[in-house]
Amino acid sequence: CIPALLTVAKDCEQWQVRQLAAVELRKRVPKFWDEIEDAVQQQMREAILKAIIDESNDLVRHSLARVISSIAKSDIPNQKWSDLIQFLYKCCQSPTSAHREIGVYVLDSLFETIGDTLSEHLQHLFELFAVLINDPESLTVQVTTLEALGKMADYVDPDDRSAVNTFQGLVPPMVQVLQKCLAGGEEEFAQRCFEVFNGMLILEAPLLNRHFGDLIEFSISVGSNQELEDSLRVMALNFLVWTTTYKRGRLQKLKIVKPLVDRVMPITAQEDPEDEEEDSPSR
Repeated sequence: CIPALLTVAKDCEQWQVRQLAAVELRKRVPKFWDEIEDAVQQQMREAILKAIIDESNDLVRHSLARVISSIAKSDIPNQKWSDLIQFLYKCCQSPTSAHREIGVYVLDSLFETIGDTLSEHLQHLFELFAVLINDPESLTVQVTTLEALGKMADYVDPDDRSAVNTFQGLVPPMVQVLQKCLAGGEEEFAQRCFEVFNGMLILEAPLLNRHFGDLIEFSISVGSNQELEDSLRVMALNFLVWTTTYKRGRLQKLKIVKPLVDRVMPITAQEDPEDEEEDSPSR
C-alpha cells in the first residue's frame, strides 16, 4: 500500500487528496517500510524528493516532509539514504525561495526523528542556518530556520564553548526575525518564534546569556506597546514570566529585577477586557 499511496500523493490532481495520501503514507512508513524491497525503496526515495520539489501546495509539501522524516528515521541509522542531507543542503542554497523553504522545513522535521545524527554536523548546520536566518526573500524561511535552531539547541553541549558561542552569535538575527513578524502583524509566526525562545530558557546550555538583558528589554518594550495587538503583547509578557521562573538567578545577577517590576506595574493597571477568561497584557 505504501507505493500506491505515494503515487496518489504525487500525482492526484486534487491537492486535498494528495495531502490525505501523504498523511496516511507517513502513518504506514514505520510499520511497513522495512518490508519493501531495496530497489523499490530507492525508487520511492527518488520519487518523493522529486514530488516535494514539484509540489505547489504548502500543506502537501509539509505532509511530504513528514514522510521524508519518517523514512529517514528508519533509513539513516541503517546507513541508507546517504544523499538525503546533501539534497537538503542544495535545496537550502537554491536561488528559488520555495526550494529553500522545503529544505529547511525538512531539516527542521528531521531534528524530531534523527536529531542525534544531525547533531554530528553542528558546525555545517550553524553555517547553513546563519545564511538562512537572514534570507532576503522569505519570512517563512527565516521563521522555519529559527524553529530549526530551537530544536538544534537541545543538542548543544553546555561544555562546548565553541558551539555555545556560535549559537549565541545567532541570537541577534533570531530576534530580528521576531521583530519582523511583530512589525508585520504576523501573529502565527510571532507565536512560533516566542515558543522557541521560551523553550531555550529551560535548557542547561547558556545560549541566551550573552543577550539576556537585550531580550528582557525587547520583551518589556513589546509588552508595553499599546499600539500592538494584545495577543502579541501577551506573548512578550509570557516570555518575561518564563524568565522569572527559569532564569531568576540571571535576572538578579544583572540587577534588573526592580527596574523590570517598575515597568511592568503600569501594564497591570491597564483596562481588562470584559471577558474574564480572555487573556490580556494586564492579566
